[in-house]
Amino acid sequence: MSKLLVTLMFLSIATASDAADRPDVLIADFESETYGAWQVEGDAFGTGPASGTLPGQMHVEGYKGERLINSFVGGDDSTGTLTSPPFKVERNFINFLIGGGYDETAIELVIEGKVARKTSGPNTASGGSERLNWKTWDVADLAGRSATIRIVDQRKGGWGHINVDQIVQSDRKSQAEPASRELQITKRYLRLPVKNGAQKRRMKFVVDGETVREFEIELADGQPDFFAISDVGPSAGKALKIEVDSLPADSAALEAIVESDKLPNQQKLYQEALRPQFHFTSRRGWLNDPNGLVFHDGEWHLFYQHNPFGVQWGNMHWGHAVSPDLVHWRELPIALYPKQFGDWAFSGSAVVDEKNTSGFGKAEEPPLVLAYTSTGRGECIAYSADRGRTWTEYEGNPVVRHQGRDPKLLWHEATSRWIMAVYQEKKGTTPKDASSRSTRRPT
Repeated sequence: MSKLLVTLMFLSIATASDAADRPDVLIADFESETYGAWQVEGDAFGTGPASGTLPGQMHVEGYKGERLINSFVGGDDSTGTLTSPPFKVERNFINFLIGGGYDETAIELVIEGKVARKTSGPNTASGGSERLNWKTWDVADLAGRSATIRIVDQRKGGWGHINVDQIVQSDRKSQAEPASRELQITKRYLRLPVKNGAQKRRMKFVVDGETVREFEIELADGQPDFFAISDVGPSAGKALKIEVDSLPADSAALEAIVESDKLPNQQKLYQEALRPQFHFTSRRGWLNDPNGLVFHDGEWHLFYQHNPFGVQWGNMHWGHAVSPDLVHWRELPIALYPKQFGDWAFSGSAVVDEKNTSGFGKAEEPPLVLAYTSTGRGECIAYSADRGRTWTEYEGNPVVRHQGRDPKLLWHEATSRWIMAVYQEKKGTTPKDASSRSTRRPT
């Protein structure tokens, strides 16, 4: 019996070793000017692989070589399919790079006319990035079968395109895999190492089984350019799981995340040589589009579009700062967080509800009310009854379904109503159900 077991163990080890030594089999790298034997239908894919970013498209990155599949030909309303010639499944995995849109944009493995594997693009209706990331299909159970790859773009409108590159059969999974780390939160902040220009990773904070934060970050594997800060004070005393959609197996990025009760370089903050001293700047990350600017109880409140996790546009939050004189500013905690990934908090306005017509505050403590565009839901409001230090999202959001954006709240004295005005993007049109913007309370 022992000899048999030894023999079986030897055969198992030898088989695994042989598999690991087998070279990869390239299905397509799309480095030619034409698609060759691939079949094209529709107008989304053009006559051949794209040389990177197409006209009108955000910057595309993360592909290999000089070309890739990019169905943004003609914009997001073009549709079509691209199908490979038949090939035999010869390895345990099929790895590929994918980016672009979602749902009706996908890459499929087709066997005998049926979809055996399918991966949709990673981005959502309300936003994302044009970076391609590695994905893997486990196809060990399909060994020896004849298959085709079909790249599909059947979506019109926002993110109605797909990017694909470097489709390879391999006995090793793709270069990056999902990773996670769990921390018991004992301090207020998490310091997240950021390297400008690094590959964007999608990161989640999960507490008690629920996602409490989700965002993209250029996570540093080595020396960071700076540390982004996430306030995890509400999770104090709980286990917080940090999940990343993909990391190289040897990455030390998750281990570099540390807790702290202080901001990085707190003593030198706002004294950096290249930081503007007259204009307000956020302590970390990207900002633009001032929102609000209202005066209440001796303070000016400035709200602004903010990416706290990088120096480029993305992850839209509302930052918040106060000043007694419009010159000296103090940054407060973030006022508005995205409801979920892709449902970003875009621009809007702020008001002081002096007479507490909303009922969100008290007669002696009028509430501050924010109106903003939630990219995934519509026009929403949030309010504060403690001078803007904490914010509560109105439970009836969205108060107006998408019919424009960038809402402005105005009190109409003649009718004792709050009016919401929105920016209409299409010329010569009027929003439907305009009466929905007039109400006796900002709801």
